[in-house]
Amino acid sequence: MIVAICVFSLFHPMELQLQPARASVVIVEQKGLQQTLEGSSIIKLRSPARAAGRNGAETEFILSIPGKIRREFHGRLEVREQDGHLLAIVRMERENAVASIVAAESPPSAPLEARKAQAVVARSFLIAARHRHDRFDFCDTTHCQFLRESPPAGSPSAKASEETRDLVLAYQGRPIAALYSANCGGKTQTLEDAGWNAEAYPYFAVECPVRGPVAGHRIGMCQEGAAQMARNGKTFREILALYFPAATIDHI
Repeated sequence: MIVAICVFSLFHPMELQLQPARASVVIVEQKGLQQTLEGSSIIKLRSPARAAGRNGAETEFILSIPGKIRREFHGRLEVREQDGHLLAIVRMERENAVASIVAAESPPSAPLEARKAQAVVARSFLIAARHRHDRFDFCDTTHCQFLRESPPAGSPSAKASEETRDLVLAYQGRPIAALYSANCGGKTQTLEDAGWNAEAYPYFAVECPVRGPVAGHRIGMCQEGAAQMARNGKTFREILALYFPAATIDHI
C-alpha cells in the first residue's frame, strides 16, 4: 500500500533541491524535460515536477530546502504549487512510513515493546485516516504524524515496524485512526473531556503509570506511559490493551 505524505510542510518552501542518495539513480521530469541524476548531481525543482527511479520505480533521494532542512527519502516525489509555495509529496510504501513515524514520534529512550505499540498505532492511523488533505493523504506535522528519514535496517524503530507488520487496532471489525500524545500526566481523557466530537472509537479515561507535565491532548496512548510500561516488562499487546481497552489487535 502506498501513502502520499507532504513533507517539509511547516516551512512553506519556495525552493527545493534534489539529488540521488548513495548509488541510486533519479529520473526527474519537469516542464516537459527529463533529466537523469546520478552521483553528486543536484537539481533545483520547479512546479510541476516528478522524480522516481528507472521505469518509475521507487528510489532513494535527498530532498532539501537550502539553508533549512535536508532529508533522505525512499519512494517517488511529486512537486506541486499551492498558495505561492511548493508542496513536496513523497509517495512511499506504508511500512516505510510506519518505521519513519516510529523513529520520529517515539521518546528517544523508548524500549522496543513501546516502539512496537507505536508502530501499531501509527499503522492504524495511516489506514483509517487517509485523505486528511485534498491533494495528498497526510502531512508530516502533528496535524497528522511526524515523519522523518527512514531508520536504518535493524534499528529499534525498523524492528518495531517489521515485527508488527500488518497489525492494526480495530473496533467493531474496522481499523481505527488511533490517537496518542506525549504525556497524559497520569490519566488519559475521553473525547467528551477534551470537548471533541465523537470518533469511530470510544476513547476511555485510563490510569497511566507515568506522572509529569501534560504534553498533548491526553487521548489514546500516552507515549511516555507506554515507554515506562515497556521498561517494566509489559509487551506491546499489554500496552495497547491498557490505552485502547475496547479495541482488538487484528491483521489487515
